[in-house]
Amino acid sequence: MFKKRFFYFLLSIAVSILLLWFLLSQIEIQDLKQTFSQIYMPALYAFMAVSFISSLLRAWRYQILLPPRSIHFGNIFLVTLIRNLFVDLLPARTGSLSYIYILNKRLNFPFEEATSTFILSVVFDFLTLSPFLVLSVFAVGFGSTALSGVPILGLSLLFFLLIFIIFWKIRSFSSFFLRFTHKLLKILRWEEKNWAQVVLQKIQGVINDFHHIQKRRIHWKVFSVSLFIRLAKYGSLYLLLFSLLRNQGFSLEELSFWATILGITGAELSSALPIKGIGGFGTWESAWALTLLLLGFESQTAIISSGIHLISNLFEYSLGIISILILAFPFIFFRKKSSPQKNS
Repeated sequence: MFKKRFFYFLLSIAVSILLLWFLLSQIEIQDLKQTFSQIYMPALYAFMAVSFISSLLRAWRYQILLPPRSIHFGNIFLVTLIRNLFVDLLPARTGSLSYIYILNKRLNFPFEEATSTFILSVVFDFLTLSPFLVLSVFAVGFGSTALSGVPILGLSLLFFLLIFIIFWKIRSFSSFFLRFTHKLLKILRWEEKNWAQVVLQKIQGVINDFHHIQKRRIHWKVFSVSLFIRLAKYGSLYLLLFSLLRNQGFSLEELSFWATILGITGAELSSALPIKGIGGFGTWESAWALTLLLLGFESQTAIISSGIHLISNLFEYSLGIISILILAFPFIFFRKKSSPQKNS
């Protein structure tokens, strides 16, 4: 297992180096340095502010989903910032599982509640993706680029329908998964083992928590917050892109908010790859540049603008590291302790 992980780590580094080398070989390094040195600071500060708001909204969504147990907003906000730190470090955004680990191990929330709220948050994130993609296709100009035609529109609608069915029948799918796991353990003759019984109990606990959340009828509220989370995310990266390219003569109108959404979506699809660059570096930039090329941007602009990934990651890493230190050394920082007790 250690050898496999070490090999994967080396392979990820190699992918990052090769892809970044290829991208940098297509542009003048001096142009890249000049772009970063002339970054438009007001837009950069606006990016930080809107990105911070996005994290606040994400933390609020977790807090909405977590009752009947309560958690201090400061603590769930720290968990959210740590989740943002790890989300891109592993393939398919599995780094976001840090939310479950910290909530369970550090803040003493039941595994079942941490897992159910995590799964529902992911589902709502996916539900809000398609509406923005559909709007972007029509705003950019239906059929005007390779990414604003019938295939993208059709895939967006199909994806929304699939995720909606999963959301609608999440308890049924979870129950099927429980029965499948039970049968598999029985076939392997592991059913009577203590750890197998614990696994089955945990899955059943997650299903029960899905039921409790559904009974609270908060789905429209959570969906609305999720829409604002996605809007804030896209808005922050749009401002960051403008901060990089303003001194190259680009205005906000020329960059196009809706084209930026298509670019971000294309880049984030790289996280689903089984092998990607370490921290997403290399694969994210390549996917971003390719998407912008398909949208009609010049190759140099497409490659240089991929620098938003480095800046946004540095910002999130800084906040995440500070949050880890606060949770690890609470006696140094002023922090009200959370109390995972049931509300009266």
